[in-house]
Amino acid sequence: MLFGACYYPEHWEQERWETDARLMKEAGFNVVRLAEFAWIRMEPEEGRYEFGWLDQAIALFGDYDIQVILGTPTAGPPKWLMDKHPDMYQQDYQGHVRGFGTRRHYCANSPNYHGYTSKIVTRMAEQYREHPNVIGWQIDNELGAIDTARCYCGNCREAFITWLQQRYGSLEQLNEEWGTIFSSQSYTGWEQLHLPTYSVHQGHNPGLALDFRRFSSDSVVKYQQLQLDILRSLCPSTQPITTNMMGSFNDLDYYDLAAPLDIVSLDIYPIMKRVPEERAFRTGLNHDTMRGLKGQNFWVLEHQSGAPCTYAMSSTPRPGELRRWTYQSIARGADAIVYFRWRTLTYALEEFWHGILQHHGQPGRRFEEVKQVGRELAAISPLLAGTTVKAKVAMLKCFHNEWAFELQPHGSGYEYKEHQAQYYRYFHERNILVDIISPDASFDGYELLIIPNFMMAREEATKRIHAFAERGGTIVMDFRAGAKEWNNRMLPQRLPGLYADLLGISIDDYGIIEEDISIGLLEPEAEAAAASDSATYPGEAATWYDVIELEGAEPLLLFANDYFAGQPAVTRNRYGLGTAYYLGTELDSASLHRLFHSICKDLNLEPVLPGLPSGVEAICRMREEGERSSEVIFVINHSRVDAAFTLDRIYADAMTGTELSGEVVMAPNGVLVLGSTG
Repeated sequence: MLFGACYYPEHWEQERWETDARLMKEAGFNVVRLAEFAWIRMEPEEGRYEFGWLDQAIALFGDYDIQVILGTPTAGPPKWLMDKHPDMYQQDYQGHVRGFGTRRHYCANSPNYHGYTSKIVTRMAEQYREHPNVIGWQIDNELGAIDTARCYCGNCREAFITWLQQRYGSLEQLNEEWGTIFSSQSYTGWEQLHLPTYSVHQGHNPGLALDFRRFSSDSVVKYQQLQLDILRSLCPSTQPITTNMMGSFNDLDYYDLAAPLDIVSLDIYPIMKRVPEERAFRTGLNHDTMRGLKGQNFWVLEHQSGAPCTYAMSSTPRPGELRRWTYQSIARGADAIVYFRWRTLTYALEEFWHGILQHHGQPGRRFEEVKQVGRELAAISPLLAGTTVKAKVAMLKCFHNEWAFELQPHGSGYEYKEHQAQYYRYFHERNILVDIISPDASFDGYELLIIPNFMMAREEATKRIHAFAERGGTIVMDFRAGAKEWNNRMLPQRLPGLYADLLGISIDDYGIIEEDISIGLLEPEAEAAAASDSATYPGEAATWYDVIELEGAEPLLLFANDYFAGQPAVTRNRYGLGTAYYLGTELDSASLHRLFHSICKDLNLEPVLPGLPSGVEAICRMREEGERSSEVIFVINHSRVDAAFTLDRIYADAMTGTELSGEVVMAPNGVLVLGSTG
């Protein structure tokens, strides 16, 4: 287990460095992340490289047995470079140049920037490829963050046209797939193609708009690959390469970004989730999303350690909170915890972004809490070696569908990722483990697939979904499934399109449910009770309705009122050896939970630990050794009250080395790490 913090020696006088290294060693740290914003210190003017200060910092940490992950500094190109090549600046969709300041002020498609990137990354790699204390590399920092994933400059337009030529081959094919005959928008020359920039009412062609998002994501992936190729050509495989991602961030296709990396890394700030009661499940979703990118454990290269903010203050972690969030990260698959940041900066834009130490730099409450975690990790790390989370439930997340819903949300304010989050919440609150995976990932080993808003899909994914159900799997799909082709144009067939036989339904009519309209839900046997619109119904539909015609499926819930009263809202269909459910609306939480509870009961999907009270999370990391397996169970009290429960058997308390059984009372922020007694 790697355990440490992000440290910026360039921010502090050199006389302070050893004090910090000594305190880190006292806290149990064995790693620091360095240099991801230090380009100006490494290359103060073009072609003059100064690594002496960084050499000294790395050597000092080595003296304290603290290893180093180095960040390439390309998120912060210095002013001398931008002044020399102003064409490297991004432009927004209105054509304004986004100038110098903060960070990430470069265009990922700038040939000039590619050249300077190659030079600084090559020099860093040559300097540290054989350094025994450098154990890994982070490329750039939070690629695409602060609205920098999409640029509208001339470099991007040229690159976009090339990307479209490679994708479509001919203008005739592009015009056909985008449907450009509408409003006389057909292109007769490649030079006519444009970016979705400022227009009459921003009503760009959906095919163009989605392709630009795909291209922009591909551009960042290509820019990352530029650095990957350099590092791989010069550095040993013992220095793994990663980049730090951001959980639910969706401006980039994280599956593509993660694919060539050795390991996925996450930046996690639970307190930035504004609703305190939702922080546990939303942070859990971020962890599970990162674990699903490559189907393996991950690193956390920025873990909240204090109040994060740039302008307005966020909440300060209360005593015990930092430890609690740390263990949630570890429980859900983190093999590295690197806190951001070691010491709170006393100047510049992040002077309010708090770290383990306050501005004064003296050990305080948070340091003592981190130190406690360090002692505990020393005891439990051997148990975690080789373990990971094993789930029987998978939820498909598709960035292309998410982008399509952002471009055309169907209903006012509707969000794909929020809809997905509410599905995930059921399983999180019941401590049933879930993997968040790509539609292109393997479905082997899962019993239940949740597939939200699957409007578009590649042919191969559609075939594998059918095959999963046919051989005995259970599938849950919902409204808009099968509505579009991969090019973002509507399929010319009745819904749910390619999933009609799988779901056993047909849909001709549909619409949005306006916010001030109440549409009730009933179980089929209660249909006679729907006597008037003023009736009280046991469930409520929102956002969308499909008028479903049964073609072999059975109804589980009916709409209670409006012109489609009595029509199915939720259906179930037997397909091959499996079962496929369809939700023709967005269910209220109680109705959704009843449905998922029934499905989980049928599949014998059990919680990690039974009988836990609300607010207590349980996660299992498992190691399989031939026919034997061992497990480590984390129990975390996210509530602000004591939580009492009874353990189902005798466990070894990994923190204390004693046995634990029977009734347990956990204080708020409490953490248990339970292992097998046999």
